[in-house]
Amino acid sequence: MSHLSQLLPKLSLGLSLGVLSLLVPAIAIAPTPMAQAGTCASNCGPKPIRFTPGQAVKVEVINKTASIILLQEVAGSDPIPVAPSRSFQLTRRGGTVDNSSVVFWDAAGFPVKVKVSQPQGNMLRLEVMPEFDPPGDRSVYLRDDGSVSIL
Repeated sequence: MSHLSQLLPKLSLGLSLGVLSLLVPAIAIAPTPMAQAGTCASNCGPKPIRFTPGQAVKVEVINKTASIILLQEVAGSDPIPVAPSRSFQLTRRGGTVDNSSVVFWDAAGFPVKVKVSQPQGNMLRLEVMPEFDPPGDRSVYLRDDGSVSIL
């Protein structure tokens, strides 16, 4: 009988572990939701910014940082300082006729991020904001096909 009394705790432990091992897989495997097809009518995301090729484009830069932002058109201008909470409008010579870039940086060396928008058909707005992960954004590229890229 002593042999049986020693075996019963082991048997009950084994049974409870067996039951537990049977329950765990049943709990861990959850049914996957079915995929649904549809359009993006409600969740499309922002419309891409595009200009008509050859169109004259105004570029407005708004400094939303706490320090001076410097901007420069790669076509050969001197850097233009823009104070915090101020804006500056660049005079575009050729619009989208030639590929062109606007380069910007924080005068204190902090990384920045740019948000681009198209508030009017011929205006490109660049809102320069603080960024916390280097290197941040450094330029906006306006291509001759009317598309805009952030670099």
